Amino acid sequence: MRALHSIIPATAVLLGLAGTALAQAPSVNPGTPAPDCRARVNFDRNADLPGYLAQEGGQAVCLPFVPTAQLAPLGFSGDYYVQEFTDARIRARWTECRANPACADPARAGAVTFTAAERRRTGTVDPQGRVDPQGEVDLHAIRRPGFFARFGEPIAASEPHAWTVEFTVPRDSYERRHLNLDAPIRLRGWYLEGSGIEDGAGGRRRALVILNNGGGGEITGIDAPAATGVVRTEAGNFVAAAEAGASEQPGIRHWRGFAAALNAAGLDVLVTDRRGNGISGGVSGYNTAEQARDMFRMLDALETGKDLRLLSPGGELLSGEAARGRLLAGQRATEIPVVLGGYSRGSYATAWAMQQNFVADCDRDLPDGACRPPLGRTNIRGAILYGPNSGGLGWRVAGHDLVEAALRVERNTTYYPDGDVLAGVERWPALLIVKGTWDYVEGLEGSLSVLRRARGLRDIFVFRGPHPLQTQHEENMRLAGLRMAAFARAAVLGQGRVEGAHEPADLRALVLSSPPYWEATTAPTR
Repeated sequence: MRALHSIIPATAVLLGLAGTALAQAPSVNPGTPAPDCRARVNFDRNADLPGYLAQEGGQAVCLPFVPTAQLAPLGFSGDYYVQEFTDARIRARWTECRANPACADPARAGAVTFTAAERRRTGTVDPQGRVDPQGEVDLHAIRRPGFFARFGEPIAASEPHAWTVEFTVPRDSYERRHLNLDAPIRLRGWYLEGSGIEDGAGGRRRALVILNNGGGGEITGIDAPAATGVVRTEAGNFVAAAEAGASEQPGIRHWRGFAAALNAAGLDVLVTDRRGNGISGGVSGYNTAEQARDMFRMLDALETGKDLRLLSPGGELLSGEAARGRLLAGQRATEIPVVLGGYSRGSYATAWAMQQNFVADCDRDLPDGACRPPLGRTNIRGAILYGPNSGGLGWRVAGHDLVEAALRVERNTTYYPDGDVLAGVERWPALLIVKGTWDYVEGLEGSLSVLRRARGLRDIFVFRGPHPLQTQHEENMRLAGLRMAAFARAAVLGQGRVEGAHEPADLRALVLSSPPYWEATTAPTR
């Protein structure tokens, strides 16, 4: 990946803008340090962004970040990012909007995009591992962690204790109501048994991390390290390649690397392709609130064996009663300590799962919108959000609230977390946020604000890179995996802080805490 640095022209690197005044609209809310420089980032923003100056190697370097998409209105009284983006508030705005085609048409078009079927890529480079996800699948045909030893991936070390898993779950409301599909679907992936985490008293404690892939992510897709999945246009911008060549899923090796890091730390890890993606069944992969419920369904199935098939490390095929209690370290689904985690769209599902467990379980995708009491499972110990929209719709680009309202009302899909979820963060027992400083999904100021709402164990780790995985610096990804493992251990053991972590005082301190490694297409502006 680092070879891409050699094709960046010097003019894109030495812009000479560090320290110059920022002659544009404010990038941050009052109370946040004003940016003092601007810097060019390439993939995937291809833009000049505000930043903070740091001294590195005897030189001033501008460290860029994505600014807040929607600033709180001057003089607003109250909690803007909660109050203005609750389910009730965005529905009220949609009621006003849909009478005006100029407002409603773009929102509806966005909603359609978020219910479209996604291309499946696993098996397109190498036929080994290609399956029909909608049909009956021979679990022996699914690629296992050992398959990726040929690419030098750490996940291969999990092979001796990896189980291939298949869960049967109901269709989501969009598929039932709009596609007239009622037959259950199957979610497939891996369960990696761990050796337990050191408890500080000479023993080891078994615990589970459930990981949720990003949008379109396929956990068994090939990601050749030499293929970045990014090309440079004639205009000098870096964009995702239409065809990745040797890779089926550019960047997924880093996500598998996080699973490997957690497993190497002694944690059990469960990761499956989401609905509508990869080796899992279904059509739509966007109802993240339903995907949140899938996590609890999978936990219950692992305990009871109901609607469950397993392929053991030794090749034994088990189902139903024979699969009952074989995993979860012999504990019940409501007993084993669990940390939920997700990347991008998977972070949305994780946020919804935390909302369902600690605040309320609401059917935002159905006409009656019924809410039930929270599940209240005390063994859910915390959440890892990588590249999140954890701050609700308010921290995103204006108009996404109307897209989300149209999704809920007209397409029976709950996608983006909202102000209700943001308000509920204070009830979560632990929270880790991981993201690139120019991750577009949520302004970095928003992520820090969300962290401060958490009342229990909390940590944030940022690095110099974008939202997508494929061009990230290998060292940043290694450090992110170690931070996830340290957080999960602290959350499981009930510790008050994450080893090696220091909460930043403000946004400047957060940006300056990023390790000195840059993603492959962007070099420092000095």
